[in-house]
Amino acid sequence: MKPDFFKNLPPEIISEIFLRLPAVSILISKCVCKRWIHLLESDAFVKSHFARSAPALVVVDDSNQLKVLEFEGELDLNLESHDPLIKYDFPYRQAKLSSSVNGLIVVRVRFNMICVCNPITREVIKLDLPSSRVSGFGFGASKISGRYKAVSISSKPYGYDDKLDCHVYTLGTGSWRRLEGNPCVHQYGEGAFVNGNFHWIVYMNGEASWISCFDLETECFSFFKAPPYLAQGFLRRTTTLSALSGCLWFCKVTSEYEDEYDTGRHEVTIWIMKEYGVDESWSKEYVIPLDDETQSVDPIKVFENGDLLMLVEIDVSGCLFYYSKKTKTMQSIDLFGAGQTSDDVKYGLFTPTLVSLKTLGLGVENVISF
Repeated sequence: MKPDFFKNLPPEIISEIFLRLPAVSILISKCVCKRWIHLLESDAFVKSHFARSAPALVVVDDSNQLKVLEFEGELDLNLESHDPLIKYDFPYRQAKLSSSVNGLIVVRVRFNMICVCNPITREVIKLDLPSSRVSGFGFGASKISGRYKAVSISSKPYGYDDKLDCHVYTLGTGSWRRLEGNPCVHQYGEGAFVNGNFHWIVYMNGEASWISCFDLETECFSFFKAPPYLAQGFLRRTTTLSALSGCLWFCKVTSEYEDEYDTGRHEVTIWIMKEYGVDESWSKEYVIPLDDETQSVDPIKVFENGDLLMLVEIDVSGCLFYYSKKTKTMQSIDLFGAGQTSDDVKYGLFTPTLVSLKTLGLGVENVISF
């Protein structure tokens, strides 16, 4: 190929060639010349590349390593492990993956800090939480304005009333704001982010009865019903709420003990809200038998044929499983060659992006490159 080959190509052809490359290759290409940097850092190219990027699996493992695995379509279950596209030490210890939004991942560090990170550009911003009593939190982009916000829900010190404090942090402002009209129910863990809203399970009399919804745009709470639960006699129930394919997924692990030897039925039932915000649209899609030591199930990816990639917490360990909807069987898989992990390790999907955190209104001084 002649040295001036790219120089003589029309700009739209050059752009089309680069749009077919993975994000890591784009970063390498930016080192070639100023002309390519100008193209590859343009807003139009970054947005077009993100729209074409395939989802990837990301994890921060027990050794504090951040790993990214790209896959398209079906997984090759015959491989004992897959080579990660990216692997490096995360800059903060005791890190646990929480979620992702628009190609950015959210990592919880200890109990008082979250980090927003782009694993591709290796940029991170850390946010100190407004309270050490945080029970619920989330990070996402508002549906209309597109502004990135973090929300923190925390309890008050002992001796105060039982209402909760809700704070919101808009990236670029540098401070948390306390919202008036606090939610009257406890909300735990990170909210499932769907349709520009965070969602938490609300428990009444020990049963998951409602879904609490926080609108990032209006910064208001609302509620809708959880799926109906008709089974009786179960002694153990664990519920989780997930966001997959733009829908809410409600997973309930149940264990029914028939005798003193803990024999009985152990399964997870999964409902999907087919029409957002409509109580009647909850649809029971999966009932999957489980090991009797299973604590929780967190769906990560649904494939076109209905198969699932799931993180299953068994006793005190987390394992990845592939569930075949056709054969109704589960297969343990080890994508990163790590085997079982602690129950603090979480896997998640994100779509690689070339966007720099410095372009999100955060200020250069707040973004750390590592």
